[in-house]
Amino acid sequence: MSVSADDIRRVVHNIWSTQLGLELIDTEVGAIESGLVEQNVVDAAAEYSGDFKGLLVHRCSLQLSLAAAGSAFSSDREQLEISDARDVVVELTNMTSGNLKAILPGSCEVSMPYLLDQVPKSSPILAEAGFLLQGEPLIVTIYEVE
Repeated sequence: MSVSADDIRRVVHNIWSTQLGLELIDTEVGAIESGLVEQNVVDAAAEYSGDFKGLLVHRCSLQLSLAAAGSAFSSDREQLEISDARDVVVELTNMTSGNLKAILPGSCEVSMPYLLDQVPKSSPILAEAGFLLQGEPLIVTIYEVE
């Protein structure tokens, strides 16, 4: 069994709606990818090891991460620090990577999530899904790492 874009969508929608009370809108990755390059982004990752070696990357705009943090902490965006937004994205990455681990091929372990400095450019993509929240982008990608 392998992970598909539909699997990512199902897991991400479930986490965002149940944990944050936020409803994401599915969108094509290509339609929002260029927007992430031009704005402040928060990237977090978790590594898979074992039979499947890969990297799950949760990439979103700073504004989307602030909206998620506001919901998580029941606070107005103005009361939040950027570190709060980053912490929430790291925790969302943790939940997403753990849920998707169960349907990855073979047996694997998942690392603790962490903030990512640079998204991999040369690793093949296993599955990817794009989302919008109030016009702000989110891309969740699973890369295969050799």
